[in-house]
Amino acid sequence: MDSLKTLLEKNQYDLVIKLTETSTDTVSLFYRITAFIAVGQSENALNVISTKKDILKKKLDLLIKFHIEILCLLHRFDEAYDELKKYEEYPYESQQVEEILKFMKTYIRVAEKDSYGPKPIDEDELNKRLLSDNEDEVLGALDEIKSQNVKSYLPNVLKLIKSHPRQVIRTFGLLLLLKDNYDKEVEFLKGDKLIKVVPISLPQPFMVPGFKDVNAVTLAMQKEFRDPTVVQNALQTLSSYLLYIYPDDFKLEKNETIIVFGYIAKKLLQIDTSDLEDVCKLKGLDYSKINNLISEISEELNNF
Repeated sequence: MDSLKTLLEKNQYDLVIKLTETSTDTVSLFYRITAFIAVGQSENALNVISTKKDILKKKLDLLIKFHIEILCLLHRFDEAYDELKKYEEYPYESQQVEEILKFMKTYIRVAEKDSYGPKPIDEDELNKRLLSDNEDEVLGALDEIKSQNVKSYLPNVLKLIKSHPRQVIRTFGLLLLLKDNYDKEVEFLKGDKLIKVVPISLPQPFMVPGFKDVNAVTLAMQKEFRDPTVVQNALQTLSSYLLYIYPDDFKLEKNETIIVFGYIAKKLLQIDTSDLEDVCKLKGLDYSKINNLISEISEELNNF
């Protein structure tokens, strides 16, 4: 028996199936069922239960668990309910069996509910949501169509990026066209100025000069501030600002980025920032410039 267990642990499922072809003991048969499930042969696992049930019911709690779980795996929920009802009529004296019977009834209901999954939203509904006055609905619709063909939603996306009141929504719409490699000129409302851009030609978002990638920015923030809450808020604020200015270039230098967004985060968290001037001197930064940047960016993001 130990060898079968070891083979299962080593994922030698086919060998377990071969070695248990003529098995007639309870443990080996459960190993055989497990191996069949592991290789995607659930029907064969059910066949073992059907033909060897008199042997397997010596471990009735395990039999119930395996049988119902396999039926749910195959989405045969009505059959699972029927089989569970039959098991409830079996003679038993074990508390374990009592508990597994109660548990599996809930298990079937949850598995059946999960099998339906979220219903996909159709194109008409998504187009309707893109034009909604509810900003959350618009953002949700933009997120929903990321994995779809944007052509089905193009007129409304083009309308959004040109005229929606919120910059964040206009930017997300533009990024959607960038992701879809849209190669025609579009009008994009950047702040209060209408500009013309070709999405496929735009730079990738969330690029910070002086850093290889977002992970490098994170590491630099962690090294500077050593406070997870400050770091998290600084990164979130930086991401928001990169969206706010997109597709314009990010103008700050490497050290300026870390200090400006770190201290914006500290202010938001009401952490003392009286050491900012000393930090700027230590890093060779212009204190007046940094202080102004903190105020300007904070004000800009209030309207994002």
